[in-house]
Amino acid sequence: MAFMDQSAVSLAPGSLEALIAQRDLNVHFQPIVSVATGRVLAYEALSRGPRDSRFSSPLAMFQTARGRGLLASLERVCRERAFERWVETGLDELLFLNVSPEVLIDPAHISGQTLQLLSDHGLTPSQIVIEITEQSPGIDPELMAEAAEHYQSMGFSIALDDLGDGYAGLRLWSQLNPDYVKLDRHFVAGVDRDRVKRRFVRSIIDIAHSLGSRVVAEGVEREEELDTLLELGADYCQGWLFARPEPAPHRSRDVLDSRLVALAASRRPAAAATEIRRLCVPLPALMATLSIGEAAERFSRLPEANALAVVDEQGVPAGLLGRRQLMALLGNRFGFDLYGRQSIDKVMQRRALCVEAGEPLERVSRKVTGRDDSTRDEDFIITDGGRYLGIGHVINLLQLFTEQQVQIARQANPLTQLPGNRPIRAALEHYRGQARPFVACYLDLDHFKPFNDRFGYAMGDQMILTLARVLSDAAGRNDFLGHLGGDDFILLFNDDSRLQSKLSRIQRCFRDESLQLLPESERQAGGFHAKDRFDQWRFFPITRLSITALRVPPTARIDNFGDLWSRFKGAAKRAENGRVVVTVRTNSDEIPR
Repeated sequence: MAFMDQSAVSLAPGSLEALIAQRDLNVHFQPIVSVATGRVLAYEALSRGPRDSRFSSPLAMFQTARGRGLLASLERVCRERAFERWVETGLDELLFLNVSPEVLIDPAHISGQTLQLLSDHGLTPSQIVIEITEQSPGIDPELMAEAAEHYQSMGFSIALDDLGDGYAGLRLWSQLNPDYVKLDRHFVAGVDRDRVKRRFVRSIIDIAHSLGSRVVAEGVEREEELDTLLELGADYCQGWLFARPEPAPHRSRDVLDSRLVALAASRRPAAAATEIRRLCVPLPALMATLSIGEAAERFSRLPEANALAVVDEQGVPAGLLGRRQLMALLGNRFGFDLYGRQSIDKVMQRRALCVEAGEPLERVSRKVTGRDDSTRDEDFIITDGGRYLGIGHVINLLQLFTEQQVQIARQANPLTQLPGNRPIRAALEHYRGQARPFVACYLDLDHFKPFNDRFGYAMGDQMILTLARVLSDAAGRNDFLGHLGGDDFILLFNDDSRLQSKLSRIQRCFRDESLQLLPESERQAGGFHAKDRFDQWRFFPITRLSITALRVPPTARIDNFGDLWSRFKGAAKRAENGRVVVTVRTNSDEIPR
């Protein structure tokens, strides 16, 4: 019986062994972006087998490698090809590199293979983010944490992938100290339409920020998802909305940059929002190569500084060095002799809170107060486009936030606490100036005065509060709701998709909830008796919500929204469904529809 040569079997055409030996892999890169700044943070390297082969799917390729004990060999080739292709692009952003847990804790991997590969291609650990992929069963989390800490000590950053995907991921997160956490795409898909997902995402983001990690939302495909994620506080996004994975991302970089600039411009906070830029104290930064002794001398020349940022050659923050921390180190006997010549990157706080200058005050306040007790009072770093801008003091943040809350309270309706006349005018100006279509709705109640007279002001207030609650539930995170006074409300929608259905649902919800305020006899009768304006008793139908909605295109010029609403308010009240939708044309002709 003839025996086939074993090497021929292992390197059979199309086999995984042949793919590894011949390094027959394609590498695509997908950007990770900051919409708030309009910039690219990093690219993730994604390896694929040959096209039209059974390994063209990354999932199939890595599953086969794991089952045949070839995972370490396959990932070594993936790293080699990723570094080669990345250098060819000429891009200088961070590179996210996927590594499986069992490979990360492999002694051969830890011993320095990746460092040597980096050196061969002219790269440094500070340019690489090691992204720990799916959690494999049987991996010891404590061993994983030791491996991650080992890489961080060498200058690598660590990212944890698919956060929220099962108990194992959350358990590993609790034991690791990742620089980035990637939100599982399950929570991203449709997050704008799913209240439960939004609660999960907000909780995950708040926890991540309290631990000093930054959140990357994966799988972003729609602008509505993006808007919700930004509102919830996600730091970075990745997905087809920005770019699909491609082998030569530098060729389409101009297109991506233009897209990000447009997205950032269209999502700038309203004029009423307070940017964190106002709190920036322009203290000089420290270079990461500075010695502890030199840093102490810098502090002696800046008596007002509680902490100074540590930055790299590009001005990107690498950490924060506190005065108390430094003095405690050098204040001991022989402290200067022991530590004075060491580099500050050995003692600085690497997980300092960094916020963008354009972020709203409320979002930054949530990040600061979400930190644990030991770091809650620490200064934070303010950046502009990812580059160091200055230092923010927590006491100034709290003072400004308190002032803003007082100002909001002064301008709010005293009954509903919703924004009043001045904020409504500011919101209308903002919506008009953002060069995007929107819908401006005027809402009031039919037969509210007779209801108020018949059942008393306390019951009338309950009716108003019921309407405010219904409208608040209907307003999206990027919509605006204001209370002019009495039973008059303003609701601004960012888009007009499914508008009739949306308005109908609001009216239906109000009808169902407001009916509970009426006595059973009036509910059965479909109305109530009260005096009219002529002081005559007559029957009034159950109070109904009327809506006058204006579809406003970007090119429309409206001098006075109140005049337009007044013109069509009667039509809404006469309409059988209690609403009218008007399309505003650029030539000032309005067509009820």
